[in-house]
Amino acid sequence: MISIPSRHLTTCAPGLHYPPIWFSSALARCSILVLSLSVTASGRAQGPPASKSADVQTATSVPTPLKLHFGDPVTFPLGSKQSAFLADFKCDMGGSIYLPMVDDVSQFASQSGPSQVFPILMITALTPSGSVVRYTPQVVAGYRNIVPLLRYFVSKSSVYVLAMADKFDPIDNRKIIGRSRLIEVFSHKGELTRTIILDPDLDPINIAAFETGELLIFSLDRLNHTIRLFLLDSAGRRESELSLFDNDFAKKLDLAAKTKDGEALSKALAVASIIPKGENLLLDASRANLPVLELNRHGVVRALTLALPPGTVLQSLLLSDDGLLHALVGELRPVPPPSNTASEEPSPSETQALFPTEIDEFYPQDGSLSRRISLEPGPVPVCAMRGSYVFSAPREEDGKLQMILATPR
Repeated sequence: MISIPSRHLTTCAPGLHYPPIWFSSALARCSILVLSLSVTASGRAQGPPASKSADVQTATSVPTPLKLHFGDPVTFPLGSKQSAFLADFKCDMGGSIYLPMVDDVSQFASQSGPSQVFPILMITALTPSGSVVRYTPQVVAGYRNIVPLLRYFVSKSSVYVLAMADKFDPIDNRKIIGRSRLIEVFSHKGELTRTIILDPDLDPINIAAFETGELLIFSLDRLNHTIRLFLLDSAGRRESELSLFDNDFAKKLDLAAKTKDGEALSKALAVASIIPKGENLLLDASRANLPVLELNRHGVVRALTLALPPGTVLQSLLLSDDGLLHALVGELRPVPPPSNTASEEPSPSETQALFPTEIDEFYPQDGSLSRRISLEPGPVPVCAMRGSYVFSAPREEDGKLQMILATPR
């Protein structure tokens, strides 16, 4: 019997949205969509344009969706009615699930005002064997008050956690002289292998890593209202600045012309799903009307337009081990605006949010659609491993985390 918590949609005001928090508390339980988007009615409601061959397929031979058969859940000794989980799930190739969580939020519920202390999210892994691994912030010489931020990345061999810390005066350690962003790098077993102090001019809002250990930093440029991409070596030294649009391949595709709105591109990159693909990375920038981009250390090397079913939108890419591209796909639907919406905000008819409705599988050669799997309201898949989709959700009766495998039939 599968235990699936109830879900409620919460709208967000236009702007930059990070994944929401999923509370398992009976009074505060809610599962907000992983990427709640507020867009204008004239925005991208039909998904990115497809190639000619893909257009023919979506118009004439869209596969009938299969259904998922859920197996028995594996329950972990972690989570309670007072726990909160950030719906930013990731996977590694061994089938472990990663998520940020707070063990107990009840102690913070009654706090308010300038002295309010906010809970610290800790990256946690659930392994197929039933064990739990915690990626606990570690002491860094010269710093204190290390707080993990909302971004992390899982590679083949490491877990990269973006954090912030106060730098204290080496002469008087009671005096704080600055604040730094840093990345703590862990093995999959939870052992800290190194700490990377980022340059003070970097304002990272998303991170990724290549198999070589080199880092890709998506840094916010507040002056120009855009995002800059920097390649760092494994020690954090800056190697180069990348552009999605300047190399020959990107110019041939005219990618810059497809995303004239720099602000939209910045928001898309901030919440983009990034997954490893061999030595490269796959980047979902569909919310900026771009195809799926494959990146190496020098920039874009390939772009792939997925033949999405009509009326659907790509929500995120799913890590897989079978050579296909797996994606969580949904529909943009109107939702009421928040009750505190200011007069300058979009009207109710212009506010939309993304509802996940299916999993789609695509051939990586041309982006054509191979298979569709329908989704019922509830948890969304985290990855595809060994012919099954991996889900995670807190158990209804006590909030304990569960891993559930589902097979398409």
